[in-house]
Amino acid sequence: MARQPILTADEKVFGYELLFRDGVDNYFRNPDIDAAARSTLSTSMLMGLDVLCDGRRAFMNVTRDVLLKGYITLLPSSQTVVEILESIAPDEEVRTACQRLKEAGY
Repeated sequence: MARQPILTADEKVFGYELLFRDGVDNYFRNPDIDAAARSTLSTSMLMGLDVLCDGRRAFMNVTRDVLLKGYITLLPSSQTVVEILESIAPDEEVRTACQRLKEAGY
């Protein structure tokens, strides 16, 4: 797991983007992009967002599959910001999933 700080305008840490890494290199080698999203989610649940993010918000990339299946709701909405990958087409299923997340406080 890697975390990249997200800073405010005055350079204070606002939150962290959580990224899954499967080795010492700064990338995820598995060609299955859903595997990275699921691994980040699993590790976040095991370690806890308080540990990973020092009580700040966690920004999590989600794939279409993770978004539509609602896996992100396993993490608390008060600490989780959903980042939808730019490769996800904004079709009706995606819009409905986003609306559900918004109503749940994400």
